[in-house]
Amino acid sequence: MADEAPKSGGGLRGVILWLVVALLLATVWWLASERNERRYHAVAQGQQLVIERGRFFPTGTSALGEGDKLYAPVTVPKDEKTPPEMEFDDQNGLDRWLFDVLSGWAKDEAKKNDSKAAGMLVERAAALPGLTGNQVGELTALQAELAWDQAQADQEQAAALLDDAARKLSLVQSKNGAHAVEAGQRIPLLQDAAKNLRTAKH
Repeated sequence: MADEAPKSGGGLRGVILWLVVALLLATVWWLASERNERRYHAVAQGQQLVIERGRFFPTGTSALGEGDKLYAPVTVPKDEKTPPEMEFDDQNGLDRWLFDVLSGWAKDEAKKNDSKAAGMLVERAAALPGLTGNQVGELTALQAELAWDQAQADQEQAAALLDDAARKLSLVQSKNGAHAVEAGQRIPLLQDAAKNLRTAKH
């Protein structure tokens, strides 16, 4: 009878020890899962740069799809190299790296006079929340430069439209229709406006 008490106490200690071990393992699993969930992964898939985020599990990632406005897949511009596979411990690290990639591509597209493609890349870069102060300054300068290029293109397009309108009015004048006199008055005005736009551009 005297030996039964220690055996009972030893069994209880064993159960408590197993509970502590299980609790520690669960804590480690939870912490590892939480850390993995904060990690990001950038990988090239074909002609797209895909951003993946860690799952709430110690390992593994899942791609962020088209529904994610910030990190939807980005099409790699023609003639650009796909970036190497990268991993990031947090969102800020991803944002800063992604800004450098997108802004670099935007500058190259602007040099090729593709302001539309450059504008889309700059718009994506501007939406990233984790930029440094220097990157925000770089973004501002890039937006201003792109706006200038677009204004130049708009001026040239406007001048071409004025030239086209002047040619049509010349046809009206040559046919001596009801608006021939009015057309003749407008032609030099349109031609001067087109000339002024091109002079201002250069």
